[in-house]
Amino acid sequence: MGKHERGTPKDIANRIKSKGLQKLRWFCQMCQKQCRDQNGFKCHLTSESHQRQLLLVAENTGSFLRQFSKEFEGNFMQILKTCFGTKRVRANEVYQEYIKDKGHVHMNSTIWHTLTGFVLYLGKSGKCKIDQNEKGWYIQYIDQEEVLRKAEEAKRMKAEKDDEERQQEMINAQVRRALEQQGGEVVEPRATELIRTDDNEKISLNLNLEKKPTLEVILFPCFVYLLDLKRPVLSGVSVFDQLKTKKEEPVSDEERSSSRRRDRSHDREHRRDRKDRDVKKERRSRSRSRSRDRHRGRRAESPPLDEIREQQERFKEKKNRKDHWLHEGIVVKITTKKLGDNYYKAKGVVKSLIDEYTATVKLDDGVIVKLDQSHVETVIPSVGREMKIVNGAYRGCIAKLESLNQDDFCLNLTISEGPLRGRNVQVPYEDASKLA
Repeated sequence: MGKHERGTPKDIANRIKSKGLQKLRWFCQMCQKQCRDQNGFKCHLTSESHQRQLLLVAENTGSFLRQFSKEFEGNFMQILKTCFGTKRVRANEVYQEYIKDKGHVHMNSTIWHTLTGFVLYLGKSGKCKIDQNEKGWYIQYIDQEEVLRKAEEAKRMKAEKDDEERQQEMINAQVRRALEQQGGEVVEPRATELIRTDDNEKISLNLNLEKKPTLEVILFPCFVYLLDLKRPVLSGVSVFDQLKTKKEEPVSDEERSSSRRRDRSHDREHRRDRKDRDVKKERRSRSRSRSRDRHRGRRAESPPLDEIREQQERFKEKKNRKDHWLHEGIVVKITTKKLGDNYYKAKGVVKSLIDEYTATVKLDDGVIVKLDQSHVETVIPSVGREMKIVNGAYRGCIAKLESLNQDDFCLNLTISEGPLRGRNVQVPYEDASKLA
């Protein structure tokens, strides 16, 4: 029987029926075809297209089940995320919203036979928070992006805190070394408990701090000197003229005796100061000798410049260390047998990068293959050849192979290009590869 003409009452009725949801028992998931009645569904089951689709599904049933299950889960989670967000909602409400779509994937074609089984799967996989009460199962969407943001923020705060603690430790170490060189004992600050023998005893504080010297105290020697001149300081008169005039005047006996006493007192103070300086100098030399004896036999600590360089090395290592290492122009070796025994252990040059983990490699015989970085490894050339550092602190630098450290599985390289040219570095075998 052919189709009814467009615009006839029968055609309009059929169109109205096809718009809404149809009965699930008349839906063929393998062919993704919805029939309107029992007769149409029976005709579909006996059709040639349905029989051909049955043969295809029978050959690889697991693949079709996984595909339908993935589509069902993705559409269900999309509706939960967009319509309900992170609110706690009944699972049946989300399912009713999901089946409003006429072309949805039916649950009986997935690996989950019931909605309860699907909800338990979401809770077990950590995609939703689930709980059950007398009204049924409730689910709550977990925003993975927000979780990742919080984890990244916590990681950044921890890194900043680690940098501050490392800087504080470096300052404390420098202070400790300075005290040891001066002969002083390093005393760690510790909190002690206040012990009072008498509870009625008053606690008094002495706040008489040393006062700063005033201007009068500082200028007192100048006033004494001006008084010794016995002449007012006149404007326009040179100080040397005043001294010359003072020498020409006769000096009395009292002034001469007071001058001698003043000179003797100055000499005594000078000798006392010199003696104090000698004593302090001897103490410092003695403390330095004790410090040298104390540190003899102990490993010499690295100077601050080396510490700063090591800190920069650690920072560059943390920044440039990544989980992908493929670079264009390096030589790699195939470590998988999926391409056949003929290509196992074969070497090739990386021509281009498809993404961070996949590259196009041209083998020695001219064959071009697409390989993942997990299926290849780096190649170590002979001593004196150039290599490219593919991971770590000096990622991307061109270096010359000096020697191999087989005990530590490391390469001794000398950077040959860039601002770090001439620097000797040591990297593991997997962090550098031969250049084509």
